Formats: sequence, structure tokens, C-alpha cells
Amino acid sequence: MNAPVAGADDWGPPSGLVWALKFVDGAAQSCTEAEAAHPRAGWTWTHYRLGDVRAQALLRDVSGLPAEAHELFALKQDRIQIVQQDGWVFGMLPDLERDLAGRPEGEGRLVFAARGRRVITGRLHALRAVDDLRRAAERGLRLADPAEALSQLVEFYVDLVEDLFDGLGAELSAIEDYVLTEPQQPRGGGLSAVRRRLARHRRELQGLRSALVRAMGGRHGGRVDALAERLPDLVAMTEDIDREASGLQERARLLYEEIDTLINSATNRSMRTLTIISTLLIPPTLIVGAFGMNVPGIPWDKSPIGFTMASGLCVLVVVGALWLLRRMQMLP
Repeated sequence: MNAPVAGADDWGPPSGLVWALKFVDGAAQSCTEAEAAHPRAGWTWTHYRLGDVRAQALLRDVSGLPAEAHELFALKQDRIQIVQQDGWVFGMLPDLERDLAGRPEGEGRLVFAARGRRVITGRLHALRAVDDLRRAAERGLRLADPAEALSQLVEFYVDLVEDLFDGLGAELSAIEDYVLTEPQQPRGGGLSAVRRRLARHRRELQGLRSALVRAMGGRHGGRVDALAERLPDLVAMTEDIDREASGLQERARLLYEEIDTLINSATNRSMRTLTIISTLLIPPTLIVGAFGMNVPGIPWDKSPIGFTMASGLCVLVVVGALWLLRRMQMLP
């Protein structure tokens, strides 16, 4: 999916409305806020900046909107959910925050409410999936009704997450290739960052899957009839991507264990080498210490070749210790 390019419309008019669309026979066209509030034909979609107090005032005036939906638009909750109440379908969906160039920056939340021929959405920061869907609709993607728009929102988000997982999988492959090529010089190469990003995105995906399953299963009377036809496909889609994420996390975990094992092996080899060197140097150290005592009777203290003979003795002791270690199979 191509990255969108942010335009002036992303900042919206002074009222706190980011954009408003009217759909007639599934085709999108721009409209005013007043037209969106009272559609005469087709259905409408309005999108607000929730950080704008003027947008909050407009949302409080929406007729019949349940109190729980008002709490979501006021950002008093951040749990991913889909609820049906008093004829409204509302909740909170995951999305990806984006910068002005369309690059994803982190996890975000999209609040939505839909009833009859009207859809209302809001966000605190610019989001990727909802903007991609809006641009697709303006380019010709037909959305027959609000239910299809909500299902497309989920699909666009899942597609974005799948692209992110593909990129993370490529990063894992690069790290794995390095580890297998250079086992003597193991290093993480950004593995911790990849694992952290995998865990964050998978948590969001699992939250979405749980919300969809609850909306489909109707636990505690929570069945969302307005999306009943589309929920099984959406659940299957999220479960498929979740399995992919699970496989990537397992790969990352095994790779982490492999790197940890290689590092421990390298550390053990270094410690073994240091131990051998220390063992070989202990006898010469004792000899040098003995000859350094300032007492009468030190061997070869009067000999002109005394230093040479003491040095030869040290070498002889080291060679003997080396032979003994090999004989005991303590050396490779």
C-alpha cells in the first residue's frame, strides 16, 4: 500500500472537523458539516480532531449518542471495543499514528459511532488507516453503507500491520543471516528493538481480534447485529495475521536464545584461555619470587650466567606444565 502524502485538508476547518464525505450509490463526494449531520440521500461520514474543544462541543450535540460513546470521544478510555447500544454501533479501533509523510510512528486510536445513514469518527493524532481509506474513497472506492466503511477500516489497518510484519520479518532474516555467518562474533544487531515492535503491534492486533470476537459472539448481550455479516471474515483475517505475528515472535525468541548461547560460548572460551594462561604463569611466578628473596644461599647468585639459568628453569617449568595439561586433556 502506497504511503499517503499529507495535504492541507488534514488540518481541517476551524470547527474541529477534519473532513466530511457524502456517499451516494457508494461514491464519495465532499460535503459540508450541516449536510453530513442531516443527509438527504445516501449516507455521510464526518471525521473530527478530538483534541479540539470545538469538535468536542459538536459531538456533545449529536442527538441520541449514548453516554458511553461520549466518554470514548472524550478519550476517557483507550480499550479496543465494538459496542451496540440504543441503535448506535460505537467503539474504539486501533490504528497507526503517522507523520506528515505518511510514515507510521506508533499505535493510535480511532473512535467511531454509526447509526442509520451517518458515521462519526475522531482521533487525537493523524492516523494512517482511516486517512488511507478516505483517500481510496475519493479515488473511487465505493462504500455502500456505514457497515462496509467500518469493516474496510479494519481491513486497511490489518493490511498496514501485515506490511509492518513483513518488514520486521526481513529485519529478523538479516540478523539471522549475520548470526549464522559470523558465529564467532555474535551480536544482537537490533534484535531487541524488533522484538519490542513485534510485541507492541501484536498486542494491538490481539485486542482487535478480541473485540471482534466479542461483537460476533454476543457475550453478555454484546452481539453487534449491524456488522454480523462481516464479522466472521474480519475475525478470520485478524487471526491469520496474529498467527504470522506469533511465528515471528517465536523466530525472534529462538534467535535471541541462539545469540545468547553463542555469547556464552565465546565468554566460556575466553575464560578458559585466561585460566590456561594463568595456570602456566603460576610456576614461573613462584620461581621468580623465590629467586627474588634477599637471603643467603640463593642458587647461582655468584654465577655470571645465573639469570640465564633461572630463565631457562622458568621455561622448562612452563613446558612441563603445558605437557601435563595436554596429558590430562585439559587443552583443546
